[in-house]
Amino acid sequence: MVTAKDRRRFTRYKNKSGFCLSIAGNSFQAATVDFSLGGIGFFVEETPFLLPLPVSAINLNIENLSLDINGKVVWSQKENSRLRVGVERESIYGLLKHYLLSDILLDLQRSEKKGILEVRNGPISKKIYIKNGNMVFATSNREEDRLGEFLVRTGKISADQYHQSVDILKKTGKRQGTILVELGYLKPEDLIWAVRHQVEEIIMNLFLWENGEFVFLEGPLFSKEVITLKISAANLIYRGIKKIINSNHIKNAMPPVDTILCYSADPLNLFQNINLDKIDKDILFFIDGRRTIKEILSISPIDNLETMKTLYSLLCARIIESEGKRLIGDKIHEEMIKEHTAGIDSSFIEKTEDLYQKCGYKDYYGILEIEKWVAQDKIKKAYYKCAKEFHPDKHFSFPSETLKNKLNTIFTHITEAYRILSDPKMRKEYDQSLSIRPAKIESNNAEIARVRFREGKNAFGKKSYAEAAELFGQAAYLNNLVPDYHFHMGLALMKVKRLHEAEQAIIKALAIDPFNADYMAELGHVYLQLGFSLRAKKTFENALKIHPSHVRITEGLQKL
Repeated sequence: MVTAKDRRRFTRYKNKSGFCLSIAGNSFQAATVDFSLGGIGFFVEETPFLLPLPVSAINLNIENLSLDINGKVVWSQKENSRLRVGVERESIYGLLKHYLLSDILLDLQRSEKKGILEVRNGPISKKIYIKNGNMVFATSNREEDRLGEFLVRTGKISADQYHQSVDILKKTGKRQGTILVELGYLKPEDLIWAVRHQVEEIIMNLFLWENGEFVFLEGPLFSKEVITLKISAANLIYRGIKKIINSNHIKNAMPPVDTILCYSADPLNLFQNINLDKIDKDILFFIDGRRTIKEILSISPIDNLETMKTLYSLLCARIIESEGKRLIGDKIHEEMIKEHTAGIDSSFIEKTEDLYQKCGYKDYYGILEIEKWVAQDKIKKAYYKCAKEFHPDKHFSFPSETLKNKLNTIFTHITEAYRILSDPKMRKEYDQSLSIRPAKIESNNAEIARVRFREGKNAFGKKSYAEAAELFGQAAYLNNLVPDYHFHMGLALMKVKRLHEAEQAIIKALAIDPFNADYMAELGHVYLQLGFSLRAKKTFENALKIHPSHVRITEGLQKL
């Protein structure tokens, strides 16, 4: 049985701080063992009163950690002459000097929390909006962090244009970005670019803070004004730490120079969305589970401080660690770093297309290509193999945005499969859900659908659009869970001016894959041809939030 003690979702910090524990008018000497965002563990001298512990709610005041915690006892056990107790906190808050900002962001992500993380330093307050663990927006009360100032600073608008927009803002109450677009000073795609980079800068600059406090207010994101972005925590941790200019901060935070570094043993840590600089990829290549930090510093092509920043950022992002199990195989690091230099392999593209289609109807076991009865360690190995092959960052050289989007979809599916199946409790619930699902598509139907789809693409390439539409339609009929079948049918129907049918086909594709910018872009063009300008504009704007530089979206907005 998995106990509450074993299901630790938050990074735990070792700590020994004495404090007085008061329960029902009785006082006992206690000392902390460790603490995290989610709870705290401590020892207390065993007494008849405390064994078994008669309380489910408890208050702890620990001065050394500046914590006054309300929580509940989730486990307790005897250890020699003492009682060890685990308390789950009611709320998440603390001081940055006691918690790493990187751990806060990654722990909230892994626990799939929803709410607002507010970080304060004196009069400065920044808020990070978090949905299902992912950072989707951020705000700040600093003038320099406002959108208008950011646009002037990055050269997107002039000071005169900024002041004109402020005057209109005061009179109308409209959002400044909307005003700048209406005045023609910004294109919609420029606004989306600016909002994303403004939000990222707000968060990254938090890594420059050495002091401050934070609180996480769990609950729905109540503001309708919040634009939902997709921001990688690991990537912002990496870039934020690289901005730190205080060399002592980095040196004090690093492990001793004789520490050996290796890759994380946890695939969820290893396969994160992070865009490394070329030199940093070279430094990552030096980590082989044998070299010490001192040895890596001696062979690094950049100076010691910049090398330590890189190593520290990778440690904070949990991609590497200073201790732990070695990964499967002796040359994993070479595979991860060197494979990105390989050219585009046509067989890999075909394999990507095949797995992308399977994502529409295969269960999690089918996605990872494992049997339902396999042991837990086999699940980890299967995920590692899939993630290593299909990680989007390894294939950044692909010219096709559509293929990159498919890789993102595949990677999301295999990561979700690993997350569910690697947890015994969630795996059991998932297995039970499979027994009540509709029977999966017969394999022969799925294979025939793939054949029809390939035939449809050949016909489309020969400009036989009516024939292509029929073949794509047959594929969608045989397997209606693959979004690309519906989408390509919509493309063919557009060519023969059957626009209302094209609209319905692409809408079906979006129902299966709702965040596909390619699908949304073409739907916007369908609306343009139908004369639905407002509907087209809204569709293009929603697509821009997902893919700010998409060519077809830009073309559509220019036509509008």
